[in-house]
Formats: sequence, structure tokens, C-alpha cells
Amino acid sequence: MQKKYRLGGRRTFSYIYRKGSRCGGTYTSITYCPTRYALRVGVVSGKRVGKSVVRNKVKRRIKDIAMRLIGYLQGGYNYVIVAKSGSADAPYAKLAQDLISTLNKAGLLKDKAGALRLFSQSIEDSIGADTASDNKAAYADTHI
Repeated sequence: MQKKYRLGGRRTFSYIYRKGSRCGGTYTSITYCPTRYALRVGVVSGKRVGKSVVRNKVKRRIKDIAMRLIGYLQGGYNYVIVAKSGSADAPYAKLAQDLISTLNKAGLLKDKAGALRLFSQSIEDSIGADTASDNKAAYADTHI
């Protein structure tokens, strides 16, 4: 994530948690607070998500999704995205879809359709992978 969009400092996170509004989804929760500066994003992944390697992987994935969505987010807010416990096992496309729907539920997306188009290929790939695995399972069931 580019430095100008990065949220840093314990005091900033604490302030957003205290004063901000919350909205939750299946894999992520968002806390946001109005600011007079440009929008900034911070990602948090607690010990519930997994060990440090898993937590850092989830944070990298969420940061990548957030960077792609920067143009679609409402300006004038600081965002803290919290990874929930199931996010470690979620495919990238499901994580992106959940984050987009959570932002939309909170009214923080300018254009939901445009945001979904960013990830449409990865969402189609994951749906295709699910279908392919279902087909393999059905084939294995019939040819035993």
C-alpha cells in the first residue's frame, strides 16, 4: 500500500475505534471515522485469524484489495479493516466480494458495480474452480 494511503500509529487506530462507526461482513469488519485529511486505510488481523504467517498473509491480501478499491472509496474518512477468524480460509475472490459488500452496506462505496468489475475475473475463476471441483467429485462418485 502506498504510504500516503497508509494509516499508522497506535493513537490513530485507538481514536478511530473510539469515535468511529462499524459495519461487519462475513470475513471482515470495517471501522470508519470522518477526517479532514485524505482517506487512509489500516488493516488489522488479530490472533483469532491464526499464527503470524497466516495473519500476515491475510493482511497482505486485504491490503491488495483495499489498494484496488481506493478510487471507489468515499474520501474524507479513515478506514480500519479488521480480518475475522474465517478470513484465513477464504479464497481471494470471496474476501474481495465480502469487503465490497461490507463497504457498500456502510454506504462508503461510490460505485459498487465498478468495484465488482475490478474483481470480476477472480470471482469468475473462483466460481469456475468450485464448479470444476464439484464436477470432479460427481465424476468420482459415479466411477467408483
